[in-house]
Amino acid sequence: MINKSKWVLAAVLLCSHLMMSCSSDDNPSAPDGETYQIDQKVTERRECHALKTIANDVLNLKFRQIVFEYTSVGPDMKTPVRLTGVISMNPAVYNKDVAPRGLMLYNEFTCAKHGERTSQNEIDDIGLYMNKYQNLIMVSADLYGWTLTEDKPQAYCCPEITSVETIDAWDAAMQILKDEGYAISGLPTFNVGYSSGGFSALAVQRYCDEKRPDIHWNLTSGGAAPFDLHSVYISNITSPTSGYACSFPLVVVAYKETYHMDFDYKDVFVEPLASNIQNWILSKDYGTWDINKLIAGGDEAKAKDCPVNLILTPDALNPQSTVGKKLAQKLRENSLCGEGQTWQPSTKTKYYIMHSAGDKYMDWHVGEEMANYLKGHGCNVETEFGDWGNHVDYGLFQHIGKTILLMEDCMPDKDAVRDQAIKDAIDKAKEYIKDKVYDMTGIPL
Repeated sequence: MINKSKWVLAAVLLCSHLMMSCSSDDNPSAPDGETYQIDQKVTERRECHALKTIANDVLNLKFRQIVFEYTSVGPDMKTPVRLTGVISMNPAVYNKDVAPRGLMLYNEFTCAKHGERTSQNEIDDIGLYMNKYQNLIMVSADLYGWTLTEDKPQAYCCPEITSVETIDAWDAAMQILKDEGYAISGLPTFNVGYSSGGFSALAVQRYCDEKRPDIHWNLTSGGAAPFDLHSVYISNITSPTSGYACSFPLVVVAYKETYHMDFDYKDVFVEPLASNIQNWILSKDYGTWDINKLIAGGDEAKAKDCPVNLILTPDALNPQSTVGKKLAQKLRENSLCGEGQTWQPSTKTKYYIMHSAGDKYMDWHVGEEMANYLKGHGCNVETEFGDWGNHVDYGLFQHIGKTILLMEDCMPDKDAVRDQAIKDAIDKAKEYIKDKVYDMTGIPL
């Protein structure tokens, strides 16, 4: 997904080190009206190599993972369903050779194809990079529409459903960790996500503030996220092109299937997309960039900068049309900030909101809107809106690097860990360069 050379990526990953409390209660209260038991169960233990496909395993980021099942609620918010999640930690923490220093909820970003969840084929494993030196225990939820429910439409960017399922996964993971004797009481907690994962992170924050006050996050970090979905819609319909053609269709399909919205796909999408929703999106046979190319008729250039009239009908491009009003209203209802929102965010949490000015997937102003909403409620918010290139360019690593530093600010031994991170990064860079010189010239250094 990230089309940079391995040399550049390795350098970015290594250099990001140089850029760069409270815990859940032991007995969390159940959400109001919950009628099901979570019944967590470990189903698999495995080794995971983070970033092995991106950096050719040069960084050798090995983790141990505990895959688990648990009961949560489906899109109707009342029918119990079995879902899956994953707990990740480095081998030293897993083997209890060292104590964990914190707990991180990592909200995964956009998936569209079978097997793309972290508990499956390790596609979305970049979040593990944030856990190389921190000795954190990381929890991720697969959510409805994946793994055990992969034959169902995903509830993409549906904040209430995502939040309940994610916090149920968190509760299940905490119980598993306690049952297995991990020392997690009193650890700082972090709620992190990028792109749609950033949307999920702030949705989780809102849910905890309103329904689960027993859970408090030291830091909630969201990067390049569509926090105000209505604002994203307006950006989509007023821009001549889209840098990520599949994004709006993924949201609209999820909303129609989840909320049973009253419109036909042909009211919203032009051909051939309108007739291929089942094949291209609901089948989960294609990844996001495959869908982009299909929408663009196979044209690589258009896939990266797709005219919106190849995606949306004139009515969908008009927020005053019948279908436009339906979309605008539902997107406004599901936004996390902006007009009509009543959420009072916790002022005890530190927030980090970033968005690259060069993002072609969605306009950076959405991050500014979220930051302004939080600041307007008296929250401690750190923001960055510089230009780090496109959505999955250097901005992604900027978010990771800064989040690492902000998490370290919550750690009592942060200086020692940071010094070790820098030393290891330099040593690894030297080793990598020596190996490459030898491979190219045969001369050992």
